Amino acid sequence: MFNPYEFRLSPPPHLLLLVWWTLTALVAFGVLVSVDLGLLQEMLGADRSQICLVVMAMYLIGLGHTYLRTRLLSRELEAAEALMQALTTTSTPVTLNAESLRIGEGAPAAPGFMSNFLREHFGRTRDEDASAELLEAYASRLRGTTEFGWFFIDLMLKVGFLGTLVGFILMLSSVADTGSLDANTMQKILRQMSVGMSTALYTTLASLVGGILLSIPYYLHDRGMERLLDLCIRARDVLVPARLGIRG
Repeated sequence: MFNPYEFRLSPPPHLLLLVWWTLTALVAFGVLVSVDLGLLQEMLGADRSQICLVVMAMYLIGLGHTYLRTRLLSRELEAAEALMQALTTTSTPVTLNAESLRIGEGAPAAPGFMSNFLREHFGRTRDEDASAELLEAYASRLRGTTEFGWFFIDLMLKVGFLGTLVGFILMLSSVADTGSLDANTMQKILRQMSVGMSTALYTTLASLVGGILLSIPYYLHDRGMERLLDLCIRARDVLVPARLGIRG
């Protein structure tokens, strides 16, 4: 019998984690090329405020955070996909209790986001509003740290803007401290202004690039979270009720 869900192409296991590693490898390659061309050294040397180093450290912290969150969500998606596969390829009844979810005579489903949600939903309440609140409560546990990630990106951009202000202060202070203007003085002023402008532009560039690179894995995490919720809703509304003999 044709099953439209089986016909749909399933993503490979740990797709989110594979994409994370691919993006990280591309970033590492870009850093190596920048170092080889001397671009990174030029940026750090021209930045008198050293805020570029702060932005780079923030990026590494955010990268580590995205790895931990992506690995966790990838495991949850793999467990949910395995459970959905078992529910769509077999017609055996489902046994639910407070401790486990079992399909037929097989082993209990591994603990995870979907299995825990289904056990609590069918074991405690089947009210539509209560179920939506329960699913949102489960989702908030995974979304909480992702919201911190978007806050962290915004903080990185503000640190870069702080470096922009410092650069303009350095640039304008070179003019304010000048008593008389002659050829030598103007050359000195222009050199100092170029230092301040370099600081302003490089800190802005570093924060923007870091924010863009960090926003990609957080965006992918949000899309993965939406897929996990879609799988939970399909299992709750269609697949599990059919195995339990529940009619909507």
